[in-house]
Amino acid sequence: MKKLFALGSAALLALGLVSCGTKPAVEGKTISLTYSGTASDQEFNEGLFEDFKAARKAAGDPNTYEITYEQHGPDKVDSEVIDWGVGPDVFEFASDKLAGLYNKGALAKVSGQYAKFIDEELNNFAQACATFNDTYYAYPYTGDNTYYLQYDSSVISAEQAKDMMAILDAADAAGMKVGYNLGEGFWGAGAMFTFGADYNITFTEDGNIASVSADFNSEKGLKAAKAILAIVSHPAFVNTADVPTVSNELCATIGGTWNISNAEGKGIKDFFGENYACAVMPTVTVDGETKNLGAFLGGKLLGVNPQRAAGDVDRLVAAHELAKFLAGKECQLARFEHASIAPCHVEAAADSKVAASANVAVLSAQGAFAHAQTSVPDGVWSAPNVLVTAMINGECTAENLQEYIDAFNNTVIGKTE
Repeated sequence: MKKLFALGSAALLALGLVSCGTKPAVEGKTISLTYSGTASDQEFNEGLFEDFKAARKAAGDPNTYEITYEQHGPDKVDSEVIDWGVGPDVFEFASDKLAGLYNKGALAKVSGQYAKFIDEELNNFAQACATFNDTYYAYPYTGDNTYYLQYDSSVISAEQAKDMMAILDAADAAGMKVGYNLGEGFWGAGAMFTFGADYNITFTEDGNIASVSADFNSEKGLKAAKAILAIVSHPAFVNTADVPTVSNELCATIGGTWNISNAEGKGIKDFFGENYACAVMPTVTVDGETKNLGAFLGGKLLGVNPQRAAGDVDRLVAAHELAKFLAGKECQLARFEHASIAPCHVEAAADSKVAASANVAVLSAQGAFAHAQTSVPDGVWSAPNVLVTAMINGECTAENLQEYIDAFNNTVIGKTE
């Protein structure tokens, strides 16, 4: 990684020791670390730090750890930290920021015993989120930023909830609507992944985008677009992410955990009450092939900043140990208990308390087919709006659908006519 050459040979030696899982022999040293996370979770995270210290002591580690908390949200740390040489040692970040942070030289390579932890204990989604240029550069600790079916079970049966057109038909029969925000990139691009169409980004060694390719204009993309057109054309469809209310007559929505409840008691679970139910993204069938509708799935990860260690081997190793601990089973279970955050640790996800949560169970199940939201081409966020708006307006039809997905693909890869 060229951006790390400026750190000097001592720092590179430290990275080599960490990647091999080697721990230098030290006795009774005080190691200071800084940690960056959300302001709202500071007290909770500081409790986990104490658990980390106790675990290190129980393992025979003679060092003393001092951990200072900095408040930067996972969605803002990349913009709020200006100088990574004085930035946090370990920091929370959103999965779609990995490439940018790599480019800043803010992510240490994760290999050796630490990569083995990711390989053996975290799920496939987590592994994909942590990967850049075929190498791990972070420790995933959650994977629940997605959307799924949330519905009124008095209107839609569990069997109907498996199929998108059956959901729409049931809603229409009851004089109600289904919200699915296909015009927004987060939802619309997700649907375009349904039959396997995708994009691919290649990067330079320094982390800059070298090229973007995509096949949304292929048969796979055409099938997904046909499914979207069928959904948009249904009388029960509404292009919205709103929570159901009496006035909007929604009996189902494709939404996320943010919909479930809120301080005003107006979340979807509050509204539907005992009739609230949820399920993975429903299926669609096109040309005899049935697939679950695609969805983006983002997560949160912990990065280790090699610049802050600046050649201090013990500090860099300690940062990796802290990140690994916080991504471990017990800490992921603690986050679930604290805020119903879905684990990406395989054993944590299988825990009886986690499995008993309908929403978390759905999130875990959906991880098997959802699209990891890591680096995303800019065009992915704008292309769905053009496509779906044209469908709603009647400009995009079955007859000219290929023309529209050709344009969709060009937008994603950044090709201009």
